[in-house]
Amino acid sequence: MESHDRWDEIWQTKQRQVSGRFRSFLARDIIYRTVRAILAREIPEPSGKRILEVGSGSGLVSLDLARKGAHVTLCDVSPEAVKYSRAVFDSARAKAEFVQASILDLPFEDGVFDVTWNAGVIEHFQGEDQVRALREMLRVTRPDGRVIVAVPWAGARVYARAKAFADSRRLWQPGYEAPIASFSEIAPRIPATLEREYATGFLAEFHFMKYHFARPAWLRTVWASLVEAFSLPLFFLNRRPGYLLVAVLKRTV
Repeated sequence: MESHDRWDEIWQTKQRQVSGRFRSFLARDIIYRTVRAILAREIPEPSGKRILEVGSGSGLVSLDLARKGAHVTLCDVSPEAVKYSRAVFDSARAKAEFVQASILDLPFEDGVFDVTWNAGVIEHFQGEDQVRALREMLRVTRPDGRVIVAVPWAGARVYARAKAFADSRRLWQPGYEAPIASFSEIAPRIPATLEREYATGFLAEFHFMKYHFARPAWLRTVWASLVEAFSLPLFFLNRRPGYLLVAVLKRTV
């Protein structure tokens, strides 16, 4: 996970994939909209808040927060991800701070952010590195602030089957990724208080069936387009348990 070479390759590929207008639309896909809905629920009033996204990738959701008045910082281990997110903000004429660094050793002082969050990051770590990553996120967050993490949920059956299919054909790019059933056993090891957790993203699971249509490449795009077309009017169903497990953590007093 900490070697950024694999992630540089992934983000270089994503930049090429979203270069066209139609593909740029797909960059704001059901996964993006699922995460945006989570943040809208957990940070209903982001204006004026200092918000850190760790493992920020494209930065598209953080861009939404910045447009709502938040002071956002984006941090990623991959230089290509930082380059990508900087271009996203520049094209939108939005401001943010961009930092290339490891989640295991964040270059920020204690308690400087109101909210620290990520989606699709913690599941790439194992054992003590997972605890260390969460501990770092909590360290840089104010004592009365919140850490929000969203990871693939162990109960997401469609996603699990699609990932198993992709793994069997060596199509899964990110490498090690283990869904999480609950943060209830992880939180005391940080230590942190688990305020709440819930599963969401029912429709987002079907995005991952794209691996069944990986070749030819145009067929994968057709599937992704169909998922988007059906999910837009039915997005209210996406709040049902599905792809992501969301955990909200705070410091243990």
